[in-house]
Amino acid sequence: MTSEEDSQKHEKSTQTLEEICENTRAIRRVVNRILDHLHEAEDRDNSYDPDSVTWKDLYNNDDVYY
Repeated sequence: MTSEEDSQKHEKSTQTLEEICENTRAIRRVVNRILDHLHEAEDRDNSYDPDSVTWKDLYNNDDVYY
């Protein structure tokens, strides 16, 4: 392999890793928002039904939905 081929392979690997990190952060934000919502609801009412959460309740202009 030439130095240029190694560089291209490294560049592609770096780009893929960055995309994975971005997606992981987006997933973590959504999970944290869901957990916050559940904790808030639990504080308000012990008879909370988690199936009643709508996507609109979770949507806060997060880039994960685009």
